[in-house]
Amino acid sequence: MSKHIWPFQPPQRLRINDSVVNLPEFNNNDILQVESLAQVNVLIMLTPARVLVYNLKPIALVASHERTAESIAEFGPNKFLTKSHTLEEAVEGLVSGKEIRSLIGHEGKIVFHVATEKNALLTYQILKNCSSMATFKNYGIPVVDLAHLQDDDQQEYDENIDDDTLTTFERDKSSRVIQNGYCVTKETGFLQFLTSSQDNADELPIKKLELRLKVVLKFDFPVLDMIGFKRLSDIGDTRVEESLLLLFPHGLQQLTMVDFKLKDTYLIELIDGRKICIAHGQVVVVSQNEDLLTVVYRLGISNQKHKVTELQNGEKLINCFEINGKVLLAFTRSIFYYDPVSDIIGGRWNIGPQIKICGKLNNSIILVVTQMGSIRFYSEYGNLLFVTASDDDEGQSNDGYEVYDYSGFTCVDKILVIATHGGEYELWDLWEELPQSFSDNRFQCGYALQDSNNNIAIYSPPIDSSTSQHFLNTIKLPTATINNCISLLKVNPTFKMIAVYVANKSVLLLQNLETNTWFCFRDLTIIDMHWLGSTYLVCHIKQEDCSHVVRCFRFPLQDLDTSDIDKYHLWEYELPSHERLQTFHVNTALKYRLLRVKTRDGEEFDKYGEKFFRTADIVLVTNHQILVFAVISTMHWSGLNIIKKFHEQLRVELSLTDKIDWITNYKEGLMYLSRNRIIKVDKEDGSWRSQVVLSDVERIIDLIGDDIFFVKNRNVLIYRIEDLYESLPPILSTPIDEDFYPVSLTPESATIHGLHCIFRPNYVKLIVKHKIYLDQIITTKIALGVRAQDIMEEYGSLRHYNFALEKILSTSILTNESLDGILPLVKLCDYEGTATGEHNNMLEIVSNCLRKIETKHWNILFSKLQMTPKDLLTRCLEGKDAKILGVLLLVFLNYDKTDFIEDLRSGDDYAVADVIKDQDMMLNVLRLLVTNAANTTDSIIAADSWDMCFQLVRLLKALDKENNTNLVQKALQMIKSSFE
Repeated sequence: MSKHIWPFQPPQRLRINDSVVNLPEFNNNDILQVESLAQVNVLIMLTPARVLVYNLKPIALVASHERTAESIAEFGPNKFLTKSHTLEEAVEGLVSGKEIRSLIGHEGKIVFHVATEKNALLTYQILKNCSSMATFKNYGIPVVDLAHLQDDDQQEYDENIDDDTLTTFERDKSSRVIQNGYCVTKETGFLQFLTSSQDNADELPIKKLELRLKVVLKFDFPVLDMIGFKRLSDIGDTRVEESLLLLFPHGLQQLTMVDFKLKDTYLIELIDGRKICIAHGQVVVVSQNEDLLTVVYRLGISNQKHKVTELQNGEKLINCFEINGKVLLAFTRSIFYYDPVSDIIGGRWNIGPQIKICGKLNNSIILVVTQMGSIRFYSEYGNLLFVTASDDDEGQSNDGYEVYDYSGFTCVDKILVIATHGGEYELWDLWEELPQSFSDNRFQCGYALQDSNNNIAIYSPPIDSSTSQHFLNTIKLPTATINNCISLLKVNPTFKMIAVYVANKSVLLLQNLETNTWFCFRDLTIIDMHWLGSTYLVCHIKQEDCSHVVRCFRFPLQDLDTSDIDKYHLWEYELPSHERLQTFHVNTALKYRLLRVKTRDGEEFDKYGEKFFRTADIVLVTNHQILVFAVISTMHWSGLNIIKKFHEQLRVELSLTDKIDWITNYKEGLMYLSRNRIIKVDKEDGSWRSQVVLSDVERIIDLIGDDIFFVKNRNVLIYRIEDLYESLPPILSTPIDEDFYPVSLTPESATIHGLHCIFRPNYVKLIVKHKIYLDQIITTKIALGVRAQDIMEEYGSLRHYNFALEKILSTSILTNESLDGILPLVKLCDYEGTATGEHNNMLEIVSNCLRKIETKHWNILFSKLQMTPKDLLTRCLEGKDAKILGVLLLVFLNYDKTDFIEDLRSGDDYAVADVIKDQDMMLNVLRLLVTNAANTTDSIIAADSWDMCFQLVRLLKALDKENNTNLVQKALQMIKSSFE
């Protein structure tokens, strides 16, 4: 599932130190590129003649290499760098799946390569007594995959070794330590939770390291792009080799080094290459010639063959990178998608302003820096999450946010570093989403974020039709330490309890949100977890012997004993050693299914009064099959389900290589989300078959009742689950507004709740905005020819039903569309029960519509309704509805004078002037308004009512003057009587 990233606060701006080598021919403070080595907590900045190595958390310069003038003259200034890393998946012809698994926890040497302007390659090594496990434990940076970590990798981490910690003392008092890093032995025990006494809790140790230039390679052609990766030696000694893919003007060359000595190399010929990318186990090279013809090569490394796909869009290529198995091609103003599996370029969206820098923050979020200097966060399919400033003004935005000449960025563990060509760099603290489960479609799903300061922000959508909640609730972890890696956070369906797993401390935290009480369970390795109902928590646990098991715990809301979690253990399923659990999911049934359970003697349990229901399913997805366990429960008088048994219901033999983000069993088959596609699995002729029913799915917003809500491309789609399963069209497709990303829904009010980021130079704030989509559903139903009576029965009870009709009516009039579909619904409001339960709904809709449309369109509405303005006021008087009467009167009293004169001349039956000149009508209106103003207890409503009365008195004064009458005197007497 995708993970959103939002800014937490405005960036902190820093500057690199000046060079110690005088090179006046160029700016040696120009930061050409910034790159992170997360596994060792290192940040690298590259300038034309320097390599600066920083400790990332906390930020501190710890090493540098300053090149001399002679080195620059021989090899040229630095151009760009690439790090050598372990690939995440097998790549045809480069790394096998077995090598990928063997390299877990064995990263080899810390190496990066720098390409220069004179066709040289400088290979550097960082010597640091640090491993991925130490970085994970000490700093909380998520660089360890607990699911695939072997037991010996865990043992390699020695928490007592702290010899390489840099220590700083006060200048005048050497006995006082300013920064020495906290003691790791205390932190790994996690004793700081539930206690407030901890020294140096906000300090992180800075480790010493050494930077070495190991080898310099010279080529005959310039290096245009490169990717560094590690692989195991094929000699059989399990040594880790350094490999490079180097892109030259004449082709792609693979180069392998062992102990920094060249081992072998070979070339794949192609021309005009610009960028290299690895996606879905394929090597992809993108070329572009002088005529801006873009060619995508999908290379077969082992057989030296490649497939070619062309694209002619007339824009210069900026970058290409992998995101969620696809290759994104970023051009000067637009972004295209290339699927290496189907070998098709499909999907395009335009940024608008010209792109300067484009890359990914994580596997879901894209960062774009425009030529004008604004910074933008986009989702995978181009939905804008955040922007710093408008691109209309040069140099500085209207909000005073100063922009820089940005050169590059890198993002690690909720920290974004953006470098500039002027030597400055920005540190951004970020919010990161903690994805929630759609485990219970009887309740709405929440939205959760975390930052680096132990803050958790949760948005829980309103359970009723109110849309007044505009903020996220913030929770603080019960600790003062700042090196916590929260890998999982799940809010239970009733929003009464949350489960938080701190991975680097092996701690499961439970909080009762009603009592604000925390409970802590230690020494657990949890890979994934989901709530089953309100009190059951199902966990995928890795045991001490590295075996994997799925366990279900029942946690009461209060008085938990944290000494032993096993006392809450209810059920478990241990996976065979040859099977690997990829994901698991929990689905609570919308309607419980009554089961007929018989005893051994054939008698049914029903006669004993205990009934059993199938209330939920647990779906396990392994590398070979999908297993569905039915959860059998009884119903407690309080409404809670008491689980009695877990029964294996379905087993589907299906080999799945792609990760499944969501899965549910439906009818006799399954539906799941994988790599942005909804796939249906059902049986045909006795065998299981797969079919894609929906593609380009960015995320599932929620699953509520029989409806499922998607973000697809740049639209929100609402489907009936049955329609989706049968590949039928959605109920509704509505576009996503810019800078409003949908995160939740409330079907009871047909409202989408979205996040909006307010960015200012001195603060950043996330607020929740709301968008009603009921009018679009009704419009769709009308277009499909659904009867007004049926629409009324389905949606008439919703809170915003009248508002939706009013919006459709006014929009149809302004766009000169037919009113034949909407008017029957408007007229039906006075004959059927609606959300307000009154009979003035039509009057309210019409009066509000008159306020929204220009007066020149009024006659259209009146003629279609077959009513006059006088008829409207008469119906208000008959119903004694002062509120609607006041709205109509306010509209009529503020009637434009030009239109008023035209009404007088036209003599039209629908003329507003006739109504206003009707003396008896105006007196009756005044009588109702005065009575309402005198009887109301609300001071604000009373003030508005009296103001309307006095406006009407002024009108009566004008009529007295014109007709020589005494209406004002009668009006004043009426007002006087109301106070007696």
